[in-house]
Amino acid sequence: SVGLLESEYQLNLQVDVLESVRRAFPRSGLIMIGSGSLESELRRTIQSKPYAEHILLTGDVPHPITMEAIRESHVMLRTTLYDGDAVSVREALYVGTPVIATDNRMRPAAVRLIPKSDATMLAKAIIETAGCFRRVPPCPGAAPDESNLRAVLDLYRELLGGNRGSNH
Repeated sequence: SVGLLESEYQLNLQVDVLESVRRAFPRSGLIMIGSGSLESELRRTIQSKPYAEHILLTGDVPHPITMEAIRESHVMLRTTLYDGDAVSVREALYVGTPVIATDNRMRPAAVRLIPKSDATMLAKAIIETAGCFRRVPPCPGAAPDESNLRAVLDLYRELLGGNRGSNH
């Protein structure tokens, strides 16, 4: 997951669900990128788990590294109590990483939706998505009238393609 380490993102839910996910996929892990007021508490929670070595809480990292981590992931999680149209969700879809997110009635069509605070459904969605892992087509759900999003995606395309600073 990528985002702020705050209570509305239900990060403990992700940590707890990893236990059942690891029963299905013993080599699975969880990377959490971001910082926030819950960082110390979240680190303590992680350390209390017998599978702590399979969870990486990175803090903030440079955006190109974040994008590479998203691209290399088999699933991107966005669990929330409330949320808007998260850029991280669209970034994950752009690079072809499947997304599982809490249903906020604003998610792009390619996102697998789960009810909020539902550990059972989150675990099921992760296991099913990882079990049939495949990259999703780039840019699903991007509407033609979203010019601001298109500009952001063009910048990411340039960054990922290594063309930043070129004249073409």
